[in-house]
Amino acid sequence: MKAEILCIGTELLLGDTVNTNATYISQKLAKLGLDCFYHSVAGDNSQKIKSAIDVAVKRAELIIITGGLGPTDDDITMQSVAEYFNKELVFNEESYQKIEEFFSSRNREIPQKAKKQAYFPENAKVIANPAGTAPGIFWEIENRHIIVLPGVPGELHKMWEDSVQNYLEKFSKYVLVKRFMKFFGIPEGTLGQEIKDLMESDNPTVAPLISEGQPDIRIVAKAKTKQEAENLIKNMEKQILDRLGEFFWGYDEDTLEKAVGEILIRKNLTVAVAESCTGGLISSKLTDVPGSSSYTKLNFITYSNEAKIKTLKVSPDLIKGYGAVSEPVAREMAEKARKISKTDIGLGITGIAGPAGGTSEKPVGLVYIGISADNREEVHKININPAFTRKVIKCRASRYALNLLRLFISKT
Repeated sequence: MKAEILCIGTELLLGDTVNTNATYISQKLAKLGLDCFYHSVAGDNSQKIKSAIDVAVKRAELIIITGGLGPTDDDITMQSVAEYFNKELVFNEESYQKIEEFFSSRNREIPQKAKKQAYFPENAKVIANPAGTAPGIFWEIENRHIIVLPGVPGELHKMWEDSVQNYLEKFSKYVLVKRFMKFFGIPEGTLGQEIKDLMESDNPTVAPLISEGQPDIRIVAKAKTKQEAENLIKNMEKQILDRLGEFFWGYDEDTLEKAVGEILIRKNLTVAVAESCTGGLISSKLTDVPGSSSYTKLNFITYSNEAKIKTLKVSPDLIKGYGAVSEPVAREMAEKARKISKTDIGLGITGIAGPAGGTSEKPVGLVYIGISADNREEVHKININPAFTRKVIKCRASRYALNLLRLFISKT
């Protein structure tokens, strides 16, 4: 069954609202093994909505429409759907009673225009909305399956879990399983070249992805059972790891900070961070992980030279002789952070985030990352593309630091 998602709302076209509903529904359809071939968006205009429906019914058997079910004058989705199929809207007393109960339970008077939310195309099956006032519909008409849902994400999600999931399961002949493998330290082009032959596989499919400089590989398997799909993925994953295992660090929703935290907890280690160019971003990421209080004790944001000298006790002669952005200073920051905090590991980072401040010798994007333990230390020089914005350079520098910390503590 080919599916299309049609989202209604002028705010989506203007970019005022991010279309998270399309992403959510696509992910849910994929898990059911249903193929979503198209996404479309139409503004709050009846003719445009009907034109979008006309395109959808010609290329998809399942059409899921979201948005435009509210009580205001520009909420015209249900009316437009009925008009396209030349059907009348019929008042549903049971739905209206639930709308009344929604308002009365909150000690609010029901708006007069709320009554329009209880009108549905004849023969459509109403989908209850336990989280709001706008019900949806299942409607089988002209060999098409039409599902209409509200655009409020919280309401849509609740209705999907309560009703839509069960409705669609009867159309699912396969199970679709996805796995994302995450890598660091290898360019996307190189990664793609290494798995070029694997990308020709039909089932599972293999594709390299890139997000904010993060190279991933997506594996998607389709089978009659989840176990069969998992086995297909497992076999493909082994082939990928045989080629790229040295760059691999996690799966799916894993983050570098979570990976670092898990190793620190497993090895009963603690870490202190002294940040300059990242301005506390690494510390923030580390403490985003639940349980991080067990391994991070005292972190420092020493942005100025004065702060490095007074807070971390970095030697003024080092800064004067080599500059704040240098290998010796990064090494000293890591060591002093560790000793002052009395942790097992210290990390120091200093660099030029731009857009100003760079020179021919020390360009924007130059970053030094120092890592210190009792028995060893490392300093890494990183060059991030100076064309990136300040925010992107800070973000990428923090990810480099976390990955280098991950590798360091893995060997500790």
